[in-house]
Amino acid sequence: MAALYLAGKYQSEIARLIGISQQQVSHDLQAVHRAWLASSLRDFDAAKAQELAKIDAAEREYWAAWERSQQPREVTTTREADGDAPRTETSRRREHPVGDPRFLDGVLKCIEKRCDMLGLSTATEAAKAVSTGLAALLAQAKSTVPLAAPLAEA
Repeated sequence: MAALYLAGKYQSEIARLIGISQQQVSHDLQAVHRAWLASSLRDFDAAKAQELAKIDAAEREYWAAWERSQQPREVTTTREADGDAPRTETSRRREHPVGDPRFLDGVLKCIEKRCDMLGLSTATEAAKAVSTGLAALLAQAKSTVPLAAPLAEA
């Protein structure tokens, strides 16, 4: 029945071909529509959850890399020294880096991507647009001078 429906057949044609009433075809197609909708919602939710899990994993990696980029490290410098006999001088120093900002940028991108997927960015932008529109209307209303004073009743 679903194949006939998808092929563009009218319910009356489907009823005649299958040998049931048009009302039964209508009822059965409603059940098919509900099943298709439930299936597509499950598939969409599963795909969304999978992508969110990937974003979560990437964010964890960015945070771990950020932490590693802040760890103290020892830097060794070697150079040839001038003098009577050739010799090599080695110096060591300990650095305490502030961290690589590229990793924080990665974290921010993960957060933005998650907000986009969850619809939080759209909601925020919509709220800003409504707020801006209301502020403009209020400013316009405050700047408008009444054209005439109301008439007093006689």
